[in-house]
Amino acid sequence: MTYSIPSDEKVIDAIFYVMYRHPQVRSQREMVELVSNELNRSGGNYRISGQRIRRLAIKNDMLVLSISYNESEGELPTVCPVCGGGMTSVMNSTLDGRTIEVCRRCDVCPYTIGTTKHVPRRYSFSRKRR
Repeated sequence: MTYSIPSDEKVIDAIFYVMYRHPQVRSQREMVELVSNELNRSGGNYRISGQRIRRLAIKNDMLVLSISYNESEGELPTVCPVCGGGMTSVMNSTLDGRTIEVCRRCDVCPYTIGTTKHVPRRYSFSRKRR
């Protein structure tokens, strides 16, 4: 059985219709299911990943994204794990005159990480107020 990969425009339209019908979607898995159903509504056989849906929605400023985190070990990321954007260091001066990194913040989405690594655990999507 073959499948097709939808264009960005079709995905954006499907996200718009899903968010119009469902003001809040509680997980990325549910969002993938709803968007896939919307894409395949006209008889197509489209497949799409949750990561692509999330990144297109963030890039086009279509919704409000809420992120729940788990703590993890390892290096702090230089690229945002949520949207793929760059991370900016937030620096602070200490009492003895040195500067230290307090946190890293994504330039595109609401992902922020402190001195310990936090891995996104659950995404929830809400319709943006216009």
